Amino acid sequence: MPFKRISLFVFFYIVITALQYLASIDGLIHILGLHWIFAGFAAILLFLVPALGPATGFYGAIVVWKWPIIPVLFLFFWPYFVYGALVLFGSARLLMYWKNTIWPFYSGKRFRFRKDDIEPEFNVKENASTDQTIEAHAIEYKKPEE
Repeated sequence: MPFKRISLFVFFYIVITALQYLASIDGLIHILGLHWIFAGFAAILLFLVPALGPATGFYGAIVVWKWPIIPVLFLFFWPYFVYGALVLFGSARLLMYWKNTIWPFYSGKRFRFRKDDIEPEFNVKENASTDQTIEAHAIEYKKPEE
């Protein structure tokens, strides 16, 4: 079953790439007035530039083939929509992580331990006075000699 899904994906990917390539060729022929052979080589080179290749194909599909704008947007710029969704949901996940881990320390509410939390262990010296601990941690700074 997974092999059928992969082969179906490869088939549709090849069809979409061929449509984009042919639309780019027609767009270059219409914009620059090139012969179809030179436009084909130029379209191959434009496919290496991320935004320029889909833009020429978009132009070719809209102006030359007279397709509607919305399907052409999804045909040529679908990777950018996928990347945008990944960034959006990744940012939302990061925000939720920040909210769950750091926000309780900044909020006005007292932090409540959950049943899965591990309580920190620490020892308090009851006989040490505040002055002794301050003197022990004090650092003498010298003025730089001029």
